[in-house]
Amino acid sequence: MNKSIFPLLFISLIMATTDAFSQKKEVNHVDWTTAAQLQNSDGSLSIGYAGPINGISNEVLIVSGGANFPDKMPWEGGKKSYSKTIHVLEKCKDQYTWNNEVKSVLPEAIAYCGSTSTDLGVVYVGGENENGLSNKSYLLKWNAAKKEVEAKVLPDFPFAIANISLTHIGKTVYAVGGDEAAKSSDFFASLDLNEANPQWKALPNLPLALANAVVIAQKGKNGVNIYVVGGRTKTASGISDLHNTTFVFDVKKQIWEAAATISDGKNSTNFSAGAGVAVGTHSVLIVGGDNGVIFHQIETYLSQIAQAESEELKAELIAKKNKLVTNHPGFFNGILLYNTLTNEWSKVGELPFLPHVTTPAVLWDKKIILSNGEIKPGIRTPNVMLGTIKK
Repeated sequence: MNKSIFPLLFISLIMATTDAFSQKKEVNHVDWTTAAQLQNSDGSLSIGYAGPINGISNEVLIVSGGANFPDKMPWEGGKKSYSKTIHVLEKCKDQYTWNNEVKSVLPEAIAYCGSTSTDLGVVYVGGENENGLSNKSYLLKWNAAKKEVEAKVLPDFPFAIANISLTHIGKTVYAVGGDEAAKSSDFFASLDLNEANPQWKALPNLPLALANAVVIAQKGKNGVNIYVVGGRTKTASGISDLHNTTFVFDVKKQIWEAAATISDGKNSTNFSAGAGVAVGTHSVLIVGGDNGVIFHQIETYLSQIAQAESEELKAELIAKKNKLVTNHPGFFNGILLYNTLTNEWSKVGELPFLPHVTTPAVLWDKKIILSNGEIKPGIRTPNVMLGTIKK
């Protein structure tokens, strides 16, 4: 055998081994513990918030904004309350404690924004409050010396939006979909924080209009791409379409492509209002979320109540809807993993607690933080859950 062939064979073997290793599952399971519980200003336990802003800035976790029902549940006539409080969780080795000296508040009460944790701080966009939908954008940064969270005004989003999803690559923020006042959006845009005068730049529209999607930047076969997982679309009937789709935006080619439908490796599932993180070099992990089965039943009741021709029928439908929400078993508890190289979904476990929805997950020192959110219709949790990834 020609000696010159040996180096080629050796290189081929190394490449094949590396490729096989890179396609191994980067998560076998996730161990969960409760890192902390959100507190009120007087030190009492909070009831928690849905739609909060969660993010990491200068080695602390910022939990801010969100909405809840402090007096009574919505079906009992309770009024939704929006928060502008900022909570800061600090970490010392394996101990997590709230900094009670923080006096900062958000520029305004807000919930159901999109958010992402960049090296410059936590960017959040849109959301809703008592005044309706917002088009505001801000950058939150923890100043340890002053013990405050500084809020920097960013350019207004092109229109008011809630349930929008954010991710980032470097210092460029990407905003995906969301709910406008009357419809879901297929708008896709970026904001380069490096620019002296940054402006939102429109990019190719999403393949379909959707809100409450999980949006993650992760490496694929040809570099870092943007992965859009699941979501929900408003319809004229009032009954939303929920999706089992995975879309990939090729940043280099500036095009959208459809990828494998969301599944546990056997059966596909719709997925909306959940949370996700990029894991390792080629994985997207999603947790929580709603598969839409009971959600559709609730929306159907709401549609029927709106169209009821008599007070007796309306009262009967309201009673059935209230029974459904009060006996809600909780949301989707599967932990699913997507491999960006093999274009395959698999299941890597289940949450050992009631799943959270309408709250973003973040990575903190390579551990998953799932803070606050809704665990049943109208019911929030104050828990900050810590997920340790096991390979």
